Amino acid sequence: MPLYMAWRGALGDTGLWWSQTRDGITWTPHQRVLGAMSLERPVLAAWRADERLFHAAFDGRFWIPGQALFNGWPMTSSRPSATTTHTACTWLTFTGAGRDRTIRLCPSPDGTEWNHRHVVRGPHTATGSWPSVVGRTGAGRADRLLLAWPDHDGAVWCALSQDAAQHWSRPAPVPARTLRGIAFAGWGTVDAYAAWAMTPEGEYGIFWADTTGGPTWHDPDTLCPLQHGQRRLDERASLREPAMAAYGTMWR
Repeated sequence: MPLYMAWRGALGDTGLWWSQTRDGITWTPHQRVLGAMSLERPVLAAWRADERLFHAAFDGRFWIPGQALFNGWPMTSSRPSATTTHTACTWLTFTGAGRDRTIRLCPSPDGTEWNHRHVVRGPHTATGSWPSVVGRTGAGRADRLLLAWPDHDGAVWCALSQDAAQHWSRPAPVPARTLRGIAFAGWGTVDAYAAWAMTPEGEYGIFWADTTGGPTWHDPDTLCPLQHGQRRLDERASLREPAMAAYGTMWR
C-alpha cells in the first residue's frame, strides 16, 4: 500500500511533481503531473480565501461546489490543515484572524458541519506561518493529535495531545527548519510521516521524518533520532512545502 508525496517545483518551475513509497524507505523516481501547475503547494481538505475558510466534498463522481465554513465568518489569516483519516472527528487547525498568530483547532463529526463554538486553543504559543495536525484514535480512546508549526525564525516545534485537544504536552523542538508548514500523512507508523522544504538558509530540498515518538522525530530508515539536515530526498527540490496523502493499511 503506497504513501504519496506531491510538491511544486523549485525556482521558476510551477509544475507539480509526485513520488510514492511502499516500504517507507525507498521513493520512486519523481514524475510530473501532466498539465498541472500551481503557485502554491498542492493540498486537500480545505482552503482559505481572504480570512474565511472554505471546503469542498467529493462523492466519488462529482465535486460539490466550495462552501464557506463557520457561516462565512472571518476566522484565520493562515492556511488550514486538517486530519483526513483515523480520528473520531475531522480536526481543522489554523491561526487566528488578523495579526493573531495563536493556534486554533476545531473538530467536526463528519467533515462538513463546523461550529465556531467548538473552536479551542492549541498550545500557548504563536506560529510564524501555519500549523499542521495529524491524529489517530482507538476503541474507547479520545483522539490523539500531533501538532507541528514553525516559529518566526523557521525553527519547527511540536506538541502532543492525548485527549482530543483538551491538554497539550510542552512544545518541543524538532530537528527541522522551514519558513512554511509541515506536511503530515498517517501511514505505516504510530503517528505519521512528516515532510518539509525551503529552510531559512535557502535550502530548497525536501526532507522527511518518522514521527512515531510524537515530539521525538526519527530517521525513517534507521529509526534513530533525526538530526538537523538529515533525510533529504535526493534530486527533489521545491519552493513550497510538499503535501502527502496515504492509501491502504495505515498502522504497523
